[in-house]
Amino acid sequence: MVDSLLSTDIYESFNLYSHPEKFFLEPTDLGGGAASKHYLEIDRHTNVMRIVDSRKQRVPIADTDIKFIYGILGTIKLVSGYALIVITKASFIGQISNQNIWTIQDTEIIPYKKTTLHLTEKQIRYNRMFTDMLTHVLSIGGFYYSTTLDISRTFQWLQENAVPLFKTRSMIDRASERFVWNGHLLSQIRQVPGAERYTLPVIHGFIGQNRVNVNGKEIKLTIISRRSIFRAGVRFYKRGVDVEGHAANFVETEQIVEYDSPEKHVTSFVQIRGSIPLLWAQKPNLRWQPMPTLKPTDDQLAAFVKTFSWHKQHYGGKHVIVNLVNQKGREKKVGGELERIARQANIDFVRYHQFDFHKECHAMQWHRIDLLREQLSQEISHFGYFYLSPSSIETSRFQRGFFRTNCMDCLDRTNVVQSMLARESLTEQLKMLGILYQDQKVQDVPLLEGLFKHMWADNGDECSRQYAGTGALKADFTRLGKRTYLGAMNDGVNAVSRYVRNNFGDGYRQDAIDLFLGNFLVDSSDLPNSLETSILSTDQNGLALIAALFAMSMTILCLLVAGEPSFLRVSRKFAIPDNATATVFWLIIFFVCMMFIFLNGEEFVNTPKLKLD
Repeated sequence: MVDSLLSTDIYESFNLYSHPEKFFLEPTDLGGGAASKHYLEIDRHTNVMRIVDSRKQRVPIADTDIKFIYGILGTIKLVSGYALIVITKASFIGQISNQNIWTIQDTEIIPYKKTTLHLTEKQIRYNRMFTDMLTHVLSIGGFYYSTTLDISRTFQWLQENAVPLFKTRSMIDRASERFVWNGHLLSQIRQVPGAERYTLPVIHGFIGQNRVNVNGKEIKLTIISRRSIFRAGVRFYKRGVDVEGHAANFVETEQIVEYDSPEKHVTSFVQIRGSIPLLWAQKPNLRWQPMPTLKPTDDQLAAFVKTFSWHKQHYGGKHVIVNLVNQKGREKKVGGELERIARQANIDFVRYHQFDFHKECHAMQWHRIDLLREQLSQEISHFGYFYLSPSSIETSRFQRGFFRTNCMDCLDRTNVVQSMLARESLTEQLKMLGILYQDQKVQDVPLLEGLFKHMWADNGDECSRQYAGTGALKADFTRLGKRTYLGAMNDGVNAVSRYVRNNFGDGYRQDAIDLFLGNFLVDSSDLPNSLETSILSTDQNGLALIAALFAMSMTILCLLVAGEPSFLRVSRKFAIPDNATATVFWLIIFFVCMMFIFLNGEEFVNTPKLKLD
């Protein structure tokens, strides 16, 4: 039964021959010393690609640099022309259904053109900026691939759609468009007849895997989180949903259990997270937490209905919205509107469930998360999980419902709740497989519980880094099962780091993601001037910053002079104003400048320059 999930193999490695005129990519993983029957040829001047029969035309060796690579991420058009992006280092993660899973460790961007002499100074500058953006996205990490298993789709989806015709399609053709992060980069290669085995779909998110012995039986536990390419981006610049119903920070997480006894048994449990499914925004403006905004003219009902129509199409079954936002303060504005719209929509397969996480678990009373578990217990059991029987499809089981969890960021609170739901489902799966006794739970097996917590904490950290720039908050509870003062201190450090990154670096990160995904296309004849603008481009902004820095410097200088010995002040050849008066004066100037900056905060933050909503 597991074989039905496999796809046409993709080549696992290549020799890349870089010739002044052409690139040649020759597969190397044929086994048994067999030579490749064909290779991919890329003309560095005309950009033409073709598959060449190596029995008729050998790869030219003269004047070529040879490099071993793991695969091709794709090609992209920059200012200087096209560039080839290849995987130069990959690490083995483990196996799912006996198929190898890899994570990308290092890449290289190789321009077709060997020089930039044909470019102007401005074009050279922009070409370097775009190349740096691509490098930045790839340096984030969290990119995974398999050459034999479609990891862009859940086990249940693959089993339900494992028809013979679908199985014969290439990996990229059968992969889910939602989760393939190099889909745009592969668009040129996909047009080449016969190049299917060169097109490697890559997902972005998290994959963690561990083996553990439970009651004398060994199981393999895997977590896969798949980040959607739709409305992809960073924390404050991508909120809510778009008019097509695609949610920001949408992540599909699948927890997989594999057990050989001796036939292979596979179970999985799927959850989803995504920004509150309304049209809303929360632009950074130097405030610690910007106020969420909803436009009265936006059709929130249509956006909500579109979102869950989309969920129905991809997942089927029932859906429970687990809304964790505060029921007072700034979060209530969006959370209350979600409740109102959910009731107004009255979709038969959607149930809205509110749980004010911070109210219920305040003062480190994290054991009260059990209240939510009890409230959802019936649906956890009813929704079930996917079970791939080794004997026949008739004895397999299918997950009948899905939890869609959100807080404001869909990071910290969301990961705590998702791990709780996953633990409850894992208990039921292991009991069904005969691994846990009927009176046992996951938390009753210390080795299993510890491994489970660390895997879910790692998942939360990775999802948080990709969206907010830091590890997850509240990770100590997910990792240790309790809230600690050291964890609270770490949360404080991460919160400050998020503030700095979100206000002063996320515009660049958003631009880099848009370029990588093809949401912005480079046109060498129409380069965006906005990319070279800065907060200093406005006279009053630059003046305010300079004045604030000067006033702060003068305040410090006055304080230092006030602390000098009297004989040093007397010996000076220049007059110093009364220190107290001068200190107060410059302090007032500093606070006036800072007040101006904070009142006009949106003009001082790092904003996206390439593509605006």
